[in-house]
Amino acid sequence: MAFYTSYGAAGEVTGSCHLLNIGNINILIDCGMFQGEESELNFEPFGFNPEDIDYLIVTHAHLDHIGRIPLLVKQGFNKKIISTRATFSIAQLMLRNSAGILESKPKQLYTMQDVDPALELFGNFLECEESLTLDNDIKITFKNAGHILGSVSVKVEFIDEEIAKSVVFSGDIGQSQRIITSPIEFWDKANYVFIESTYGLSVHQELEISINSFKKQILKTIKNGGTVVIPSFALERTQEVLFLLKQMSDEGQLKNIPVFLDSPLAINVTRAFSNYPHLFSDDVKQMIEKGINPFDFQELTNTYTKEESLNINSNNNPKIIIAGSGMCEGGRVNYHLIRYLKEEKNLVLFVGFQVNNTLGQKISRGKGKIEILNSHIHVKAKVGYVSGFSAHADQKELLEWIDTIDDIYCVYLIHGDLPQLQKLKQKVKKDLDEKAHIVKIGEQIHI
Repeated sequence: MAFYTSYGAAGEVTGSCHLLNIGNINILIDCGMFQGEESELNFEPFGFNPEDIDYLIVTHAHLDHIGRIPLLVKQGFNKKIISTRATFSIAQLMLRNSAGILESKPKQLYTMQDVDPALELFGNFLECEESLTLDNDIKITFKNAGHILGSVSVKVEFIDEEIAKSVVFSGDIGQSQRIITSPIEFWDKANYVFIESTYGLSVHQELEISINSFKKQILKTIKNGGTVVIPSFALERTQEVLFLLKQMSDEGQLKNIPVFLDSPLAINVTRAFSNYPHLFSDDVKQMIEKGINPFDFQELTNTYTKEESLNINSNNNPKIIIAGSGMCEGGRVNYHLIRYLKEEKNLVLFVGFQVNNTLGQKISRGKGKIEILNSHIHVKAKVGYVSGFSAHADQKELLEWIDTIDDIYCVYLIHGDLPQLQKLKQKVKKDLDEKAHIVKIGEQIHI
């Protein structure tokens, strides 16, 4: 008998954690952190015994997919973690940074001491288009999900009651057009499809329109003597922003305009990216082959130390500041927001998804008064948003991804808020003529 149960990212976006029971083998797909208004769920029991898990498959290194791995290990998991090499490289940085932040909280989920035992369980690497046979002849295969560097979707094939079955877990699926990431790969067959639905209701702005909007908003702010603050995720989004700013620098548009990457984590992730040139888009690969760093340019300064960060605000001239966290839920961006939200000439430019109830969401919704680090701020700065940079596929692309798969018995919708899930379910049934089901947290599904 084979069963699936979700313990996270069912009816919500964060906390991805999916358990596949095949006979006596227990496979966990991702073990992510809940974020935003769901963050208290991190302190709830897993719903299963971590000691009983035989394998943990990691689709990619975003915290909402890996953030509770140290807790899982702390509570007894000690078996194999399977991922791509790029995911492991980035996960090391993300988990150590996460632990450093958690240690400062009154209520600690785990500490830095819990991270190394978790990282030691990585080392079973599987790359895209490769397969690995687990116990009981269970076969897993990875394909590039096109979401971030090293991200994959996973196919699990097995024999259940003398019937050959296959299950695909999408992980997070990227857009068909990305700035730096190599293209998405598609599956041709699967019986059960578990697919993320982050933008199941939405259609993104075209990438080229978003790129032009990004550059236009920055140039307009600089021309008016203002400072641009970009709250940016350290992983992938920052590297995309740097790539676009390099284009502007090469075209002479940033002359005498300092750009500060004020995030030690983003600096380290950018360095880690350089070890995996084969995972980039053709344009980025060509630059690297010519000896050009796609994420560096004359105006860029990496501010690693706290002192260097504080010195940024001593410069009253127009500038660009890229800082984490991307949802403004901590990190150095908060200090810059306190400084620059008060003046009309400045711009806070959001380039990524904002989870409900995060500070970033409150600012992006245009709230007039907000509280940051016990400071009450009246927002006078302009607030901009660029939607087309999303690392998630939109409704149209999600449907196209499903439509390439034959032999589907049912499509299961996960990793989305209820309105997104409901709309995508309607579209799957109507446009693709496939059965569709919205997964509930803790629901056990026989497959």
